[in-house]
Amino acid sequence: MKFDLHIHSNYSDGHSSVEDIIRAAKRRSLDGIALTDHDTMLGIPAARRYIDEQKLDLILIPGVEVTTSEGHLLVLGVDEPPQRKMSPEETIEAAHTLGGITDVPHPYHPFRHAIGRIPDVDAVEVYNSKHLFGLANARARIEAQRRGIPMVAGSDSHFAETVGLGVTEIQAEDVDGVLEEIRAGRTRILGRRTPPRFFIGNTVTYIYRAVVRKGRRR
Repeated sequence: MKFDLHIHSNYSDGHSSVEDIIRAAKRRSLDGIALTDHDTMLGIPAARRYIDEQKLDLILIPGVEVTTSEGHLLVLGVDEPPQRKMSPEETIEAAHTLGGITDVPHPYHPFRHAIGRIPDVDAVEVYNSKHLFGLANARARIEAQRRGIPMVAGSDSHFAETVGLGVTEIQAEDVDGVLEEIRAGRTRILGRRTPPRFFIGNTVTYIYRAVVRKGRRR
């Protein structure tokens, strides 16, 4: 079964509605998605409602991309987001207390609020489809393999058009099964690069803002 474990909607900085995201997931024959908006889970009820109303066969994994004190961390399988700005280790502990698992996204990607290291998470995103050359993905995979940490993929989609470009194959029939299989490392990674037009603008904006902030501090 195919899952995209890293998707953003217009409930945070994504450009597409949860309805458009779900329709795209079905068109691309996905079996499940994780909705992982930044520091909010407000889109989850709307996504569940749409899936129920349309009677769709799609597993929705409730998730959130949490801003830690060092960078971003994905939390999957929780009903509420952990507090922002805690350390990665504190966020991992909070996620486990809430019954979820943690996945460090794009740990080495520049300009992506990366933590820059791999803490003791449940899984590492070793394929993020938003890349130019794939070097950061390769580094994440090498480190995950060296430490024996389960590996996952995600599109990091901010547009419905790019849903499904990063896929984790998992044999599971529900959310609990997905989390269990990820913890056990029983995953297979599939992926295609996001067309640069969907993220080059965001990268340029991030660099510009970083330069402006640095100039103001002088």
